[in-house]
Amino acid sequence: MKKLFLTIIIFGLLFLISSYLEAAISYRSSKVFFEGKQLLVAKPDSQGRYSQASPFIIKGVTWSPETAAPDFGPNPICPNETVEYGFFFDWAGRIPQGHEIFVYWKERQFVKHYLTDVPLMRKMNLNTVRVYSSFGDDFREGRKVLDELFDNGIMIIMNVAMSKVDIDNQKYLKVVEAYKDHPAILFWAIGNEWNLDYNKYWGYETVEAAAQATNQVAKAIKQVDPDHPVTSVLGDRFSDCDFEDSVSHILDICLEIDVWGFNVYRGKSFRDFFSQVESLTERPFYISEFGTDSFRTTKFKVVDEHQADNCKGWEHEALQAKFVLGLWREIESNLSGIHSDKQCLGGLVHEFNDSLWKVGSYHVGLGGLVDYYSEERSSFRTYNTEGFYLPGGHPDDVANEEYFGIVNAERKPKEIFFKLQEYYAKLK
Repeated sequence: MKKLFLTIIIFGLLFLISSYLEAAISYRSSKVFFEGKQLLVAKPDSQGRYSQASPFIIKGVTWSPETAAPDFGPNPICPNETVEYGFFFDWAGRIPQGHEIFVYWKERQFVKHYLTDVPLMRKMNLNTVRVYSSFGDDFREGRKVLDELFDNGIMIIMNVAMSKVDIDNQKYLKVVEAYKDHPAILFWAIGNEWNLDYNKYWGYETVEAAAQATNQVAKAIKQVDPDHPVTSVLGDRFSDCDFEDSVSHILDICLEIDVWGFNVYRGKSFRDFFSQVESLTERPFYISEFGTDSFRTTKFKVVDEHQADNCKGWEHEALQAKFVLGLWREIESNLSGIHSDKQCLGGLVHEFNDSLWKVGSYHVGLGGLVDYYSEERSSFRTYNTEGFYLPGGHPDDVANEEYFGIVNAERKPKEIFFKLQEYYAKLK
C-alpha cells in the first residue's frame, strides 16, 4: 500500500512537471528576423519545435474592438465605483478626466471581444493584426488574447506606447517584459501618426523631439527584448517642405526603428508612395493603415476645413470592397515576400469592426461636447455619418469614421470581408 501511494505521488509529480514544461515550451517566442529585405518567421509548435523559416507577407487588419460606448462604467482609479463614460471629454473637475477613462475602457475591450473577433479573422484568412493599445494591466488576461490569436494562425503588431505619458511612465517596458516570450508577437510598435499636427507630436513641442523620444523607446525595448523587431507608424507627410518635420529627417533620427509603418490614404491608388519610401531608406516597411469606409456620401457640409457634417447617402459595400482590393493589388506588386528586391512587407486594412463611439468624441475631433440631456447624447452608441473631408482620399472625398469596418458593429461581415477572404487565401 505504501509503495502504491509513493508511486501515485511520483507519477503525479511527473505529470505536473511535464505539464509545466509543455506550457513553458508552448510559450516560446516565434523567430522573427530579416534576410535582406524579406521578413522571415518560424513558429514553434506545442513541443517547442520550430517550423522552417519562410518569407512572411503581412496580410491583415487593424483591430480596435470597442464599438458602442456605455453610459457608465468602472472608475479607472477605483474600479468598484461607477463613473460616467459616453463621449470621454475632458472638463474642469472631472475626476478622472475623460481621456483617462477612455484609455482604461479601450484597453479592456480586447478581453471582451476576442473570442468573437479572432475566429472571424481566421475565417477571413488574415495572418496579422495591428492594435493601437495593449490589453490592460491584467497580463494573464492579455495572454489569453494572444493565445487565441496564435492558435488561429495570427501574429500581432503590438503597440506599447501611444503618448508622452506612456513614454514617461515606461509602461511599455512592463508590456514587453510580460509578452516577449509569446509566439504571437511579430513587432513591438511605438505610436501612430505622431508626426502629424493633429496628434500634437505625442505631446512634444516638435516633430524632432518626438522622433528623439521614439528612438530612445525603441532602444530601451531592445534591451529588454532583442529578439523582436521594433516598428513605429508615421502619417503620410512626404510632401512637407519643412526639413525638421520631414519623413526623411525622422528616418535619420530613428535609427533604432527596424521597420516602418505608414498610414496612407491617397485615393484609389498609392501613386508614387512606394518609390518615395524607397528613395529615403533601405529599411523594410509596410502599410499600417489603408482603405475606405462603406458609407457612400452624396451630400455634406464642410466645417472647419476638414470636418464633413450633415452627411447624406447610403451604405455601398461593393464600392468599399472594390476600392480596397484595387489598393491591395498595388501592394502585391511591391511585396518583398514575392519580389526579393522590393521593400514592402504587406498591408493592414483599416479596420476590423465599425466603431460607433467616434463621432462626437474628443479623441477623434468630430463634433463638440454635447449637453447631457440633448438628443445627440446617444450618438456614442449609435451609427453617425459625420466624417473628415479628404479630397481625393476616398471615393466620395469623405472618411465616414464609423463605417470603416470589415464587419459592422454587430460583427456581421460586409462584402469586403468575403472579398478579402478570397484574396488573402490566394496571396502567398
